[in-house]
Amino acid sequence: MEANKKMTLRLNGKAAVVTGGGGGIGRAVCLALAAEGASVVVNDFGTGPDGTKAADKVVNEIKKANGIAVANYDSVATVVSAQMIIDTATSNFGRIDILANCAGNYISAPTVDMTQEQWDSEMAVHLGGHFSCSRAAARAMIKQKSGSIINVSSLGAFPIFGGSGTGYSTAKAGIIGFTAALSWELKEHGIRVNVIFPQATTPLFTGTTPRGRPGIPLTTSLNPEDIAPMFVYLGTDEAKNITGQYIYAAGGDFSILDKPMKHRLFIRKIGRWTVDELSKIVPGLGLE
Repeated sequence: MEANKKMTLRLNGKAAVVTGGGGGIGRAVCLALAAEGASVVVNDFGTGPDGTKAADKVVNEIKKANGIAVANYDSVATVVSAQMIIDTATSNFGRIDILANCAGNYISAPTVDMTQEQWDSEMAVHLGGHFSCSRAAARAMIKQKSGSIINVSSLGAFPIFGGSGTGYSTAKAGIIGFTAALSWELKEHGIRVNVIFPQATTPLFTGTTPRGRPGIPLTTSLNPEDIAPMFVYLGTDEAKNITGQYIYAAGGDFSILDKPMKHRLFIRKIGRWTVDELSKIVPGLGLE
């Protein structure tokens, strides 16, 4: 019975790396991938109050559920350390099929008070981590002619209520562009690249009040485990033709977001605009 059950798991024989896998969304993704049969590298350099490494705790959870997992404690922020993260998968499991870039940080500081070190830290972990880990994973995936890279951005990339901070917003907006470019680069190699915009209660964002914004109803759940199945699905062979997509996920909700740079209004004049002409036309376009 158990053997028959294993044969039905969607990710049998696949190896996954989850950065920031020691807590929050990353932990939920690790558990969900393992539950579908993937061998998982849980990457996290965090340590809990009791001195236990966060990655070890998740590995133990997976093993107790009869899954396969190993821990990795390297930083995502450099190409050298990121290569070691991916090498953990290839050395232990012989391959890398799925990369979930869940590692992140958040520094709450207005631009006028943010230090160079704080800015650099957010860029290094978010943008640098996505680049470094994807670079290493893609090199291995190209040899296999298959793979799935799942990036994590945020609705905070374009805040409409404030509060995200320019460092976090800039990094998360950069991930959107990185996803668009990388999906085009890797498509010919059978590798797909998508980005998820999650809403969940995490160690970085601990609030439990339902969240929403214009066009998106208030969340019914902020449990990270509710959105983990979307990560799993994007790693399956069933999603092999899905790439370059922007996907919002929260609780039982998901949506496909329009690509950035979609024209809301397009106006053409034959010839060059004068400032006087613009001063008469632009105020009537409802940009305030």
